[in-house]
Amino acid sequence: MPEVVTGGIVPFQQLDRTKTSRELRGEAEVLHRQVLDLSGDTASLRRSSMVHELDAVAEEASRESPEVLLNRLAEAGMAWRDVARLVGVTVPAVQKWRRGGSITGANRLKLARIVGLLDVLKRNFVAEGVSWLEMPVKQGVCLSRLDLFANGSEDLVLELISDDGNEKAVDGILDRFNPRWRTTLVDDAFEAFVGGDGNMSVRPRR
Repeated sequence: MPEVVTGGIVPFQQLDRTKTSRELRGEAEVLHRQVLDLSGDTASLRRSSMVHELDAVAEEASRESPEVLLNRLAEAGMAWRDVARLVGVTVPAVQKWRRGGSITGANRLKLARIVGLLDVLKRNFVAEGVSWLEMPVKQGVCLSRLDLFANGSEDLVLELISDDGNEKAVDGILDRFNPRWRTTLVDDAFEAFVGGDGNMSVRPRR
């Protein structure tokens, strides 16, 4: 049976001790580290899952003949010079494949991976995948998503599907590609500057 309080006397309840600013700061630091660790884990998991999706789609596409793969790229609007660049061959070599010429297994897989990338973009609601790839990673930066893919950073291209428009995330992607991008990849019409938050950013030249 619960005790009944009579006579208007309220039983004494011990109040929690007010934490010092040092204790609060210590707890905040612990939480901050936990959030950073969790953020890193989830980012890594998401990146791995997207690459795995591309692997699966490219594997499926590789069953098609080179002629079919090239026709799919042509229908998507990709220029032969870009196909040749992404595969690492000449335009005449690509044209030979279109006519049924022999192709190595490695190059066939590269074609399938380009087709796979466009399929992944479509699955993630990116309209006009080719023109999306041709866009600069960030305004004022001389680097397209196609450049990232051509340089073997397909995981960064995949991250842009979700992070496109998030300036902080895009800057992080550029940092991973080239830590010196603010000085080496900025368009002549733009300039790098230190913002009010102390971070480097890009703006049009005045």
